[in-house]
Parts: sequence; structure tokens; C-alpha cells
Amino acid sequence: MTVPNLIRSAVSSSAFEEAERLLEIYGDEMQAKWKAAVSPGQRAEIAAEVTEVLESARVATLAARSHAQRRLIHLASQRAYAPSGIRR
Repeated sequence: MTVPNLIRSAVSSSAFEEAERLLEIYGDEMQAKWKAAVSPGQRAEIAAEVTEVLESARVATLAARSHAQRRLIHLASQRAYAPSGIRR
């Protein structure tokens, strides 16, 4: 599995520390590719790939945050209606 796919997988499963670690590895790889690129076309391809990977990670992270926020709101509303003996 490629590093970008591992990043997507980590973000999808909310393993954000792992995603961060993988992003560092990916960044190092892309920096080396950028330095080795011999044409503007190669650099444009690298930039497009990095942009796509980061954008997909951003969207997945925002979706996970939104889902967690909805769950928190739902739990808070359930707690509001729980009998007082159950509240902590």
C-alpha cells in the first residue's frame, strides 16, 4: 500500500496520530522528489499529487469532526432527559 493510501486509511479510521506520522514520511518523500525533478511539468505533477492527498485528508478529517460533534450533541441531549439519579 502506498503512503498516500495509508494516510487516507488512517484518517478514515480516525487514527490521526498515525496519519500525522505518515504525513511526515510523505512530506519527506515529496520533498526529495521535488528536489530531483528536472522540469516544471514534473514539479506540477508532484504539486497536484500532494494537493490531492492533503485535500482528501482534510475532507475526511472534517467529516470525522462533524460526525463526532453530532454524537456529542446527541449524547448531551440524551443526558438532559435522563433521570437525575443516572446523571454523573
